[in-house]
Amino acid sequence: MRYLILVLLNVPIILAALINIITQYKLRKVSVTRFRHQLIIWMVIMIVLIGSFPLYNISIGHPPLDSSELSLFDILQTTAIILLFYIANNQRQRIDQNERRLRDLHQELSIRLSDEK
Repeated sequence: MRYLILVLLNVPIILAALINIITQYKLRKVSVTRFRHQLIIWMVIMIVLIGSFPLYNISIGHPPLDSSELSLFDILQTTAIILLFYIANNQRQRIDQNERRLRDLHQELSIRLSDEK
């Protein structure tokens, strides 16, 4: 049951990150390489989240979904780490977009000022 709570708390964050990166790519705000990189990162996080706990239980001889060793602190800690990673990644994307926009505006301003002379 605790494992199910862990997955249910974290999958929406990961799906939001995937939707965000797909939207950014469709709006042409990120490059193909960054899109692939982000897609791989979030898919790996999803696979590790869903697969690591059952594999650990199988390796120590417990049933795959036995969550007796999973505490509430572990659930909150994992959720907080994934949420902080999502927030940091989102902020980095915004900073990159603002830097790109500022660079383009600076270039346009330089061109206009050089044309006036």
